Amino acid sequence: MTSNDLHAASPGWSGVSRRRFLASAAACTAVPTFVPAAVLGREGQVAPNDRITLAVFGVGNRGSSSLRAMEPLPDHQVVAIADCRRDRGELALQRVEKHYAQRVGRESYRGCRLYSDFREVLARSDIDAVWGCVPDHWHGVIFSRVIEAGMDLYGEKPVTRWIAEGVHVRDAVRRHGCVFQTGTQQRSQRTFRHACELARNGYLGKVRRIEVAAPGGRSYPVQPPSDPPPGFDYDMWTGPAPYFPFDTNRCEWLAMYMISHYCAGFISNWGVHHLDIAGWGCPEVFEEPFHVEGTGVLPQEGMTDTWISWQMDLRWPSGLEMHFVNTGNPHPQGCRFIGDEGWVHVNRRGISAEPESLLQVQLGANDQPLHASPDYSDPFTAHTADFFRSIRTRQDPVSPVEEGQAASTLGNVCDIALRLGRALTWDPSRDCFIDEDQANGMLARAARSPWSI
Repeated sequence: MTSNDLHAASPGWSGVSRRRFLASAAACTAVPTFVPAAVLGREGQVAPNDRITLAVFGVGNRGSSSLRAMEPLPDHQVVAIADCRRDRGELALQRVEKHYAQRVGRESYRGCRLYSDFREVLARSDIDAVWGCVPDHWHGVIFSRVIEAGMDLYGEKPVTRWIAEGVHVRDAVRRHGCVFQTGTQQRSQRTFRHACELARNGYLGKVRRIEVAAPGGRSYPVQPPSDPPPGFDYDMWTGPAPYFPFDTNRCEWLAMYMISHYCAGFISNWGVHHLDIAGWGCPEVFEEPFHVEGTGVLPQEGMTDTWISWQMDLRWPSGLEMHFVNTGNPHPQGCRFIGDEGWVHVNRRGISAEPESLLQVQLGANDQPLHASPDYSDPFTAHTADFFRSIRTRQDPVSPVEEGQAASTLGNVCDIALRLGRALTWDPSRDCFIDEDQANGMLARAARSPWSI
């Protein structure tokens, strides 16, 4: 084996057989004596055939952050990067090659290939899983094709831009036996898990109200059309969305999150994080029909058309209420569970409770603990490690597709209610609004050819 040959999987193996091999290898302690010592995982390394081979789709803000989060974990190898922006792809490729060269103590490494078209990656037979960090409007198409190609998938949140696409992805995951980790990494942070365990196990009494707040949106001015920079395949970036002339803001963070063709805005893209925690702590949020209504403010000018601010009221037949707003309108960012006997509030800065003694609660023998990700200080690394563990065990990760799709749906349902300007009732068992043809007509949108799913 050469210093550059970190991956030695047979190119003739299918994704399914690779997954079976990894699962069996995880349970096997015997090692063939003829394998060279340097390849057996000594000095922090993992034998090549035991490594999870990854392709990363999209290496912008989230994709590059994901590469950093993976680096402490020795049991994987990034062998392919796909991005329609050549400059971003080349920077990510350099990072990967530098990291693996350092990991094996060599001057250089050449084992990762750069692609501009993700479909070429899906044709490879030596990749176990895909890391999907493409813009929201691409999620439904790319995630579906990854699953159908027999690969496991880490899918960034929201699961899809459109509700109907999310239902398709959710069902495809189970039909194809895919391991799917939603990128709601707060579940891999101990404070969020503790808050949800308090809510689920009765330490707050009966939960009557949930307050959720996420960052609000903003407007961006219209930019004059211009040519895409060299190496940027703008037609590919646009993909299934309607085609508009290129400009210097449209495809950039954060403007693209505020344009409804590409994203429902922060009411969904950011809101999904704390809405997910609400459903993790109170499963009723995901599982039962609810009534939704509210008010919001849209930009009055510029190129963006998603909600700057909002106040949504969601109510369930049991009497549970949820108030979902943008941060400070009036609630602080995060998720607060309020019960008959106390409350707990959690966000990425920390956790607080009343009575304060709730923070010291240790679950009892009869309590229901929640899925705990591997213990890393960085929740992104912990979430990644949990995904890798699930690939080997074939068990659901901490953020399975059903709950990721349900949390994504909550934000989109709120968006639709606001756009129609009236109260609606959503039935999660049927994946539709009750007696609302107009609202149900907004669950999907025709994709630009050839990107239908």
